[in-house]
Formats: sequence, C-alpha cells, structure tokens
Amino acid sequence: MIHPITAYRSRFIIWWLIWFIIGLGQSLLLFFVTDIGILASFIDGFSSSLFYSFLAIAIWFPLKQLNSGTGSILMVLLNHLIIALATITIWLFGVRLFTISIISNPGIYLELWDQSLYYRLAGGFFIYIVITLTYYLIISFDNINRKNIREAKLENMLRETELMMLRSQINPHFLFNSLNSVSSLTITNPDKAREMVIKLSDFMRYALSRKEEKAVPLEKELINMRLYMDIEKVRFGDRLILEEKIDKKALGVNIPNMILQPLYENAVKHGVYESVENVVINVNIFKKDTGTIITITNNYDPENITTRGTGTGLKNVIRRLDLFYNKEASLITRKENDKFTAEIFIPER
Repeated sequence: MIHPITAYRSRFIIWWLIWFIIGLGQSLLLFFVTDIGILASFIDGFSSSLFYSFLAIAIWFPLKQLNSGTGSILMVLLNHLIIALATITIWLFGVRLFTISIISNPGIYLELWDQSLYYRLAGGFFIYIVITLTYYLIISFDNINRKNIREAKLENMLRETELMMLRSQINPHFLFNSLNSVSSLTITNPDKAREMVIKLSDFMRYALSRKEEKAVPLEKELINMRLYMDIEKVRFGDRLILEEKIDKKALGVNIPNMILQPLYENAVKHGVYESVENVVINVNIFKKDTGTIITITNNYDPENITTRGTGTGLKNVIRRLDLFYNKEASLITRKENDKFTAEIFIPER
C-alpha cells in the first residue's frame, strides 16, 4: 500500500519541515511562558513533534481502510474516535516518558505537565483532525488525478482507434484499384504488370509499416508519393505528368504518414479518369513562419465528368488532420479555371 507522504520525496520533505516548525514553535512557547528551562522546553517541544509525526504517518493505514467505503457514517466516526484516542494516548505517554528520562529536574516538568494536560489533549485532537483532513484531501486529489489520467488514456485510445480506422479505409481502397490494374496488365502488358507489382510492394510496405499514427518527415512522404505516381504512370503512361516545386526548408517537417496519398489519388481519379488529354499534377510546397503549405493541383475536363466519388478520401484527410493537430491544421479544396486544388496547412510545432 503506497503511503501518500513517504512515497513522494517532495511531500516527505514538506512533511518534516512542517513538523520541525511545530516543534520549534512549541519549544519557544514553553521556554518563554514557563520556567522549566531551555533544555526541557526544547526536549518537550521537539519530542512532541517527532512522536506525533511518526504516529501521523501510521494513522494513514487504518484511515485508508475507513475510506474504503464500507460501514456506516456512525461506525466511521466511532473508529476515528478510537484511533484518535489511541494515537493521543501513545503520544502523551511517549513524550512524558522520554522527556523525564533526559532532563535533570523532572519535578518542575511533571508539575507543568499536570497543569498543561488538558491543553495537550485538545492540541492532540486538533492535530489529529488536521492530519485526517489532510489525508482525505490527498486521497481526493489523487483520485481526481487518476480519473483524469484514465480519461486521457481512454481519449488517446479512442483517438488512435479512429485514426487507424480512417487509415484502414484509405489503404485497401488504393490497393484494390491497383490490383485490378495489375490484373488487366497481366494480359495486355506482362512486363508492366511485373513492374507495377514490384512498385506496389514497395509502396504498401511503407504504407503498412507504421501500425500506429506516427509522424514522418515530409521528405519521406514525398519519396513514397513519387513511388505511388510511378505506379499510376504504369497504368496511364505519358498522360500523367507530375511537376514539383518544393521548398527544401519544408522537407524536415513531420506529417502523418499517408496523409497525402488520398490527395494524389483524387488528382489522378478526377484528372486522368475524366479527361482524354494529358493531366499535369502540380505539387507546390513552401514553408512560412506559422507552418507549411502543401498544394496539389490538377487540371480536369469539366465537360467530361464520368466518375463521381463519395468524397471519403478527402473527409478522412480532414478528420485525420483534426485529430492529429487538434484542429490546428486544415484542408481546403477549390475549383477554378478547369483546375482542382487541394491545399493543406500544417501548423508549426
């Protein structure tokens, strides 16, 4: 059973400092108010403080049992009264016996003891109440702390679970499309099918290597996005063109892995699929003081829209950004001049 005082160094130091101040205060009070002498005053004061400090540490263990929630309020109060009486009795007997065994003139001290007994009893009960309330405050504080930690862990687990679910919706979607293409190429162009399988293997190894939602350098993400584009170029040939303009300062920025893949896929899907002309996908990345801007633009034919998606990929990207960056990141999409643009803002961290 962990003690709330002795188990923590800072609390333990404060605990002894408080009892030292109590002992010093009682010693000075006895010295200036009575005539028992400086030695007897300090022995009485510090022995009282020392004895009660050890008893106060021991009080925790029965008090912990009383706080377990079993028993009526009346029984709890009765048990507290018994513990208080036992504690104060041991304390008074110990201090009295210890002090008279050391001082040279115990007669004067015993006379003072008899006169101050009721004050000592009242002080002992008061200290017991303060200690008990302190323990209850510590218990309440620790319970709130543990509850907050549990809630934070649960929230993180739910967050990680949702992120994993979002990623699991993205990876199979791309994989199924690629396997369908491989299936077609095995008949029309076996060499390209073999090339696509190798590149697909490398890409999926990256996509599946991180089971948790961890950040990766933007440079690494871009390398694998180029690999993704190579896979798509096997399918579409020279019709698909990738152009990049990248600020080298942004390459070290950490982003969620595979966060760009749905945007590249969206550009291919709504560009190459829906147009008979060449499709240029422009990737423009630059870094500024507040964060990093990643812009992916593709041209499309607005008069030849044959495929309409559900928007799941873009919605997943938005949700992942919200969860990963606590809604500080953003994804904005727009259509203008026969071009579709997806712009991600990654905040500076």
